[in-house]
Amino acid sequence: MQIKSIALAALVALALGFSNCKNATQNSNQQQTSPPASKARWVAKFRSPSSQNITGVNLSVFSYSSISMVSPSVIFATGDMPHPTKKGDNRVGVVVRTTDGGDSWKEFLIEHSGTSIPVLNAVHFVSPTVGWIAGADAGQSGVVLKTTDGGESWAFTRLAFKQIPTSLFFVDEQTGWMGGVSIPADEDEESRGEASDLLFTSDGGRTWQSQRRFSISITDVFFLDRMTGWISGYRGAIYHTTDGGRSWDTQKSELETPDHIPNLAEFDASNFIIQGVWFFDSQNGFAAAANMEGTAGRAIGTSTGGKVWSQKWIVPDSGVRDVAMISPSEAWAIVQTSNGYVYRTVDAGRAWLAEPVQFEQTPPLYKLAAKGSDVWAAGGGAIFKRVE
Repeated sequence: MQIKSIALAALVALALGFSNCKNATQNSNQQQTSPPASKARWVAKFRSPSSQNITGVNLSVFSYSSISMVSPSVIFATGDMPHPTKKGDNRVGVVVRTTDGGDSWKEFLIEHSGTSIPVLNAVHFVSPTVGWIAGADAGQSGVVLKTTDGGESWAFTRLAFKQIPTSLFFVDEQTGWMGGVSIPADEDEESRGEASDLLFTSDGGRTWQSQRRFSISITDVFFLDRMTGWISGYRGAIYHTTDGGRSWDTQKSELETPDHIPNLAEFDASNFIIQGVWFFDSQNGFAAAANMEGTAGRAIGTSTGGKVWSQKWIVPDSGVRDVAMISPSEAWAIVQTSNGYVYRTVDAGRAWLAEPVQFEQTPPLYKLAAKGSDVWAAGGGAIFKRVE
């Protein structure tokens, strides 16, 4: 199995043939209300110089899978692309950086002496100079790299855990967490999403220890501060900590089978992956979910810190891939379908408005980032910014 397929499976970024879902679908228990009409659109602010002669769907081979905002001016994104100097199917991890809000960018190919790094799944920066990226080398070993000069140079670490990193989150220059997906044994597709370790560092990433072993693979990590955080993963899992990860409480995602519906896979929490989780504050959060087949999705929300979650948006024909928030009521979501839209709510999820992505192809979108009123998306072919 190629590393790329494993990494994308971990993020549920599979090329599945879904139909378009431009019109938002509401929970049957909710009254649909329409937010004000928006003229917002999403425009490409970066595409690799190596892709300038490539058009259409082929642009998706330049894949940006994660994005981190330090400020509205300073944004980093990471992913992988065809190696510009090696022939064949050789790929190389890449980091791109802007320090002027997307007007200009610098591209860094991530290579380490004697080690090929064809996959990068996660990026997190705590300042314009200090940040981390994580992915896998050609031998399917997890790797993490740290920079203290804004990406100009990187310190390399190979992880001693048999899992591929999917997510990184640091609350300061010393304290961070890393989630990962277990590597299938003998290329067994059924074993994906099994037990994994939540990794923790208190020395800026020089060393990593297992803070806890979970029965599921972890797809996303989100912390508000050193004490308060959430992780999400396979089998509809959401966990919450208030003591910096020393203990975790299981939260009920409300993807469990309703009493009046037979135990169908579409409604079975164990068949869902919580792919993204985001909290605006200690009470208000959203999470993105998709069933294993990618044929059904949910955006779920909470105003109680996760003590109670409810289904805010039901997507019948595609998984929901990620969410981002800028207030308790205003959030964005992206779906697994490459349908050319990002979805916005201004009323805490009661209604969703489709905002078009303007690009020469209909790009798959993988991750969202937001800070203040600025919202960005990383996807196939380019890095996109929301403009009005």
